[in-house]
Amino acid sequence: MNDKISWLSVRSLIRLEMRARFGSRTDMSPKAKAGKALSILFTLAIYAILVTGIYFLASMFISRSNMPFEFLVLAMTFTVCVTTLVSTGNVIKNLYMNGDNELLLRFPVSGKEILLSKSIYCFVHNVVINLLIMIPVCVIYGVVASAPVGYYFVALAVIVLAIPLPYAIANILAIPVMMVMNLVKNQFLLVLILLIAAICGVFILYMTALSGVLQYMRDESAGMFSPEVMAMFRNMADSAYPFRWYALLLGGWFAGYSAAEAGLSFLYLFLITAALGVAAYFVTTRTYYKIILTGVETEKVSFQKKIPNIKRTVFGTLLHREFFLILRSFNYSFQYLAMAVAAPVMVYYCNDLAATMGQNTVGAAIVPGLTLLVIIIFSSIIVSFASTSISREGNAFYHTKIVPVSYTTQILAKFVLYGAVGTASVVLSTIVVAAAFSTESAGNLLSSLDVGCIFIISEMITLALTCLAILSDVKAPTFNVVGDGEMVSANKNMVLSLVVGILVAAAFGVFTMIFSFLPLQIGTVTIIPLGETNNIYAILGVLSAFILAGSVCALFVNLDKRYQKIAP
Repeated sequence: MNDKISWLSVRSLIRLEMRARFGSRTDMSPKAKAGKALSILFTLAIYAILVTGIYFLASMFISRSNMPFEFLVLAMTFTVCVTTLVSTGNVIKNLYMNGDNELLLRFPVSGKEILLSKSIYCFVHNVVINLLIMIPVCVIYGVVASAPVGYYFVALAVIVLAIPLPYAIANILAIPVMMVMNLVKNQFLLVLILLIAAICGVFILYMTALSGVLQYMRDESAGMFSPEVMAMFRNMADSAYPFRWYALLLGGWFAGYSAAEAGLSFLYLFLITAALGVAAYFVTTRTYYKIILTGVETEKVSFQKKIPNIKRTVFGTLLHREFFLILRSFNYSFQYLAMAVAAPVMVYYCNDLAATMGQNTVGAAIVPGLTLLVIIIFSSIIVSFASTSISREGNAFYHTKIVPVSYTTQILAKFVLYGAVGTASVVLSTIVVAAAFSTESAGNLLSSLDVGCIFIISEMITLALTCLAILSDVKAPTFNVVGDGEMVSANKNMVLSLVVGILVAAAFGVFTMIFSFLPLQIGTVTIIPLGETNNIYAILGVLSAFILAGSVCALFVNLDKRYQKIAP
């Protein structure tokens, strides 16, 4: 790479990156502003739930274990590890797998200028993410442990010190990951299987930990706060280097540790961060250009392969094209297909946890409602991807208007594809919960009637949500794309689809749970007798059918007129 760096070029590249990522905000319509506000509120709500969970976990751990410093060590271990993983994914996505790399290589700029501009953007992005993760952990610990005022000033300095280390490690880890991905780029199935396994593994670990917390809540003498477990936590905290050094800097001075230990911790962290930073610089600058060129050449070779001449119908061609639009983007493949395949595992563990909680409160009667709730929630997450089906066309959208195929047929192909994936996930999820909770060993928590009705209702709602997701993108697409047509900013329609799906899941699930052990009366007329689930399923089935019919009509009636108005 050319050693000469023009900071004017770097600044221009950063501005181009920011514009591509976030687009122009000066001409946003009131509807677009409302959608953006909804997206922000939804994100803040999820963030608030996570922070609240961390607070209660910290309060419970410190009050029950009387090990505030050990908790701080474990909290810093978790925080730094999470930020490192998030930073690694961010570096891979923004530095190596960005769709505009091939385009930027044709610009009159050097490889180092491209690397520097992307690294600056990526570092700032990581700073924001790290602050969102680290600040709540440090503040919550200070509040729960009744730390003095000086703690918060020290915490700010420690947070600043902790930011570069995950980023340096992320840059080093990204290189072998990208080398492997370039080697197996044409082995899509292998990569997808590994990603699905990783997702399921992380989710299983999370649910196992959550089950431990619930076990403690049921029996304080057993579970995660038993003397044996506490001894294990203490041993882990004593040997958790280099994370223990962060804890010594952060809270060691009021936990009884000497200033000398804190000073040595700072020195060790500074040296490690500096060493890894220098290593990341030299390794990245010497391999970045080669890696992205290898990736571009690999993609070219894959596209130059002879494609067999397979005769398809017009509709089959549309389905194949839509599926290819997902497969050609690694990020889309990961977000959509991996989630769809992993959903049954997540449904099983969520339902297992919910069933355990239900049996300890109001009994097995609420298990069908909990199952319905969980399946619809995960289905809504999967089909929400359909809310980008128009937006992902990007600059190639005009092709859809000039091909000799009706708009209705094109949208129908999208509906069939996304509906089929959602249906497959619902089928697998239903089979999993039926096999797990309809047996005598599981207490026959679900009957054959429960399983059948849950499947039918979930399937109709899944198809309805698919229609509504596509409809939202037809009405207000977001053509903010770079490179190969990959979207780079959040689509407000996806947030809206998720919100609608979660609300429907909550309404159906709560309705089923409540009236499984309570009668429903309107005046003197009993609509749902006590313990009569047939009436519950009949009401929800009819309602689901109406929702599905209304969604289909809303999508396809006057579709041609709405589609004609769409313009990138």
